[in-house]
Amino acid sequence: MCISCGCGMPNDKHNNPDLITMDDLQRAARAANMSADEAAKNIADALGMKCEK
Repeated sequence: MCISCGCGMPNDKHNNPDLITMDDLQRAARAANMSADEAAKNIADALGMKCEK
């Protein structure tokens, strides 16, 4: 999904560069030398959400 809006299209920014996609998450994860799953968990943790994975 476009992570921001939940549309179900993982890499579609809908002509809006401010939306976050899986490509963005993967790029950020690579920059931090971690997996996309780890980066997503860290984001969830930062937001005070519990991540099951």
